[in-house]
Amino acid sequence: MTERQLQPLLHELVGVVLAPTSALGDRAGQIRPAGVQGVFHADARVLSRAELRIDDREPEALAHGPDGPHGARFVGLARWLGDPGADPTVRVERTRRAGPHGVDEEIRVVSTAAVPVRATVSVDLGCDLAPIEVVKSGGAATPIEARTGQPGGVRWVADGITVTVTGEGARVDTGRATAPRLSWPVDLGPGGIATLRWRLRVDDPRAVVTAPTGEPNWSRPVVRADDRRLVRLLDRSLDDLRGLRLAEPASPADVFLGAGVPWFLTLFGRDSLWAARMMLPLGTELAAGTLRVLARRQGARLDPATGEAPGKILHELRRHEFAMLGEGLRLPPAYYGTVDATMLWVALLHDAWRWGLPADQIEPLLPHLESALGWLDGHADADGDGLVEYVDTTGHGLTNQGWKDSGDAVRFRDGRLAAPPIVLAEVQGYAYQAAVGGADLLDALGRPGAAR
Repeated sequence: MTERQLQPLLHELVGVVLAPTSALGDRAGQIRPAGVQGVFHADARVLSRAELRIDDREPEALAHGPDGPHGARFVGLARWLGDPGADPTVRVERTRRAGPHGVDEEIRVVSTAAVPVRATVSVDLGCDLAPIEVVKSGGAATPIEARTGQPGGVRWVADGITVTVTGEGARVDTGRATAPRLSWPVDLGPGGIATLRWRLRVDDPRAVVTAPTGEPNWSRPVVRADDRRLVRLLDRSLDDLRGLRLAEPASPADVFLGAGVPWFLTLFGRDSLWAARMMLPLGTELAAGTLRVLARRQGARLDPATGEAPGKILHELRRHEFAMLGEGLRLPPAYYGTVDATMLWVALLHDAWRWGLPADQIEPLLPHLESALGWLDGHADADGDGLVEYVDTTGHGLTNQGWKDSGDAVRFRDGRLAAPPIVLAEVQGYAYQAAVGGADLLDALGRPGAAR
């Protein structure tokens, strides 16, 4: 029987993120060369292994939890070290923090023993630069041979990406070509603490997304509540949203939100628009950036291979073709296979206007509004029956192009898959809302076409 390649599960992994970088490891803090574990940067896995050992043994995992907005802390025990007896006297604390260009990690070996503690701390590394779609498909990539870098450093170079790992005061062993090791000797007196650090940095000039400049420009409300969980929920939610902020390299001031870690940390029309719309009570700047980014990539021609059509808003943006192994799915780098993003773009522009988006930011978007409404009036309804429908004509695009876009998402009551063209009920609501809101904008700003 042929072995099926399955999408790796995520539910037991611990992640940290500050877009476009994210890191996923297990509950012990290890990043193992398996599944979706690794450090990802803009659609590539830039580190596939980071396994901590003490004297070539793994610490016993004890606990883990968040450490600030973009970090996680892991605590383990080295019970073979320190005083004899049942109570452990040497613990290992590992703090991982994501940054826009890599990750930083601090390792603290803490002794409460009455005797000296001598050990060697090591981190085994690996890099495969696997594309995100290969990882998502459950596929594997061959580790890349490491090169010796500056003292205490190692690097990998391939496909225009340079990955550098540096350990402060570490010895580097590249004798194991695909799994180099950083190591530090530790010599602690009674009650001593050793603090070790390593960091990963990525140079990726061909990435299609980057970290935006500056801090979030939405307001941060102060909430007081008897139930303090509500306050923590709001604070954590805003911190998480900060971690999803992205921009295009050519326009770092126009900020949008990525669709999610790890598969979708890039520009997605539908997801980025909905998120900006929900954030309108905290300001219009995120909406304005999202609208401008998508307007710059608005469809201008008919292209069945990409799903592009005049006035249509993009579905997703990648650095190269997104080809899922074994599924026949091949999406071009800029893919327009979405039935609802164009209407949601119009709705966001209308709602941002109502929330106070300045006229000087709306005016440049009016030609894009008219083009989007033109798509709604024409290409969105290919058979002219008054309903918006979709169909993938290529055979390798998305079968379903609404928010439930997996290939088996749209079924009849008896379980049969619906055959295209498919008309989604909620999309007709979006179309009506876009038409009414678009007409309001045209009327208010003195543009023709509202009656249509």
